[in-house]
Amino acid sequence: MAVSPKFRTLLATVAGLCGGVALGTLLPSADSPLSDDALSAKNRPTALPQDALSDPAAPGADSKRSAAEKSLLEFKDFSSVGKLPPEKLIALFAKVSNLRSETRKYILAYRLASQMELGQIESALQSALQDLNDGDYVTTRALARRWVELDPKAAAAKALETKQQHLMLPVMESWSRMEPAGPLTWALQQDPSARPDAVRPLLMNRLLDQTQLQKLVLNAGASDSDEMRRQIFPFATSRLSETNPQGALHAASSIEDTELRQRTLVMVMARLAQSSPEAGKTWLAAQQNLPPEQRQQLEQVLANPRSGGGRRGGQ
Repeated sequence: MAVSPKFRTLLATVAGLCGGVALGTLLPSADSPLSDDALSAKNRPTALPQDALSDPAAPGADSKRSAAEKSLLEFKDFSSVGKLPPEKLIALFAKVSNLRSETRKYILAYRLASQMELGQIESALQSALQDLNDGDYVTTRALARRWVELDPKAAAAKALETKQQHLMLPVMESWSRMEPAGPLTWALQQDPSARPDAVRPLLMNRLLDQTQLQKLVLNAGASDSDEMRRQIFPFATSRLSETNPQGALHAASSIEDTELRQRTLVMVMARLAQSSPEAGKTWLAAQQNLPPEQRQQLEQVLANPRSGGGRRGGQ
């Protein structure tokens, strides 16, 4: 019986990955579409309290409060939030967005969100997201957290549909804390055309554990989606190389597409140059059939990962 090239690739990749014992992380090259530089600093999660660790109405705090915060503190009945019409709810969150203290902003936003229904959260997010150019990522995180607590799949689906990375990142982050295996399982069940956008925040924010990362490498390498193979696979495979160099090298070299194989190997070698250069040298020495030009490029990257070989391999 004839075996398809993709199936042979999948079998070869599984065989190599099963020999690995650990997984690791790798920052992609600066020009990679998955580079962390693709996200602005203000869109990345910041260390904020996940619970109301302090009372915004604590005595002695009056002198530090803005007019917006004093107005919010007059809103005593948080239990009534669930009864507010959309226009009043949006107005209330507009006040939250104007708070100067990010900690207090997060606390108040989450206290309000904890009393809201699903439909109300989506309305409040419209207000938070439209002002993201002004840095209202804190309120969005609080709302995303509450939405995930109520219905993580609905929150992720809406974020994916709107292509709002400002929303997708905190949704996946909150979901991963609540149910570590849930986000990747959901992401890999999406339509092939949407799957790269679904898994990208998990890679960007390093939200995948060892088993999940290996699962993603296998799925991307055998995917029918060109973007999954050419973007997600190289990046996910390079993440393997820090603590599982042999598994990563085997996964990269098992791909039949010559250009993709070389580009992925370049990314892996660039990481091995920093974490395990001897593993890279040993692998190269064993590749008797490697074309001279490809060998030279990999040797150059292994000796100097900033030499430019990584960019040539990614073109």
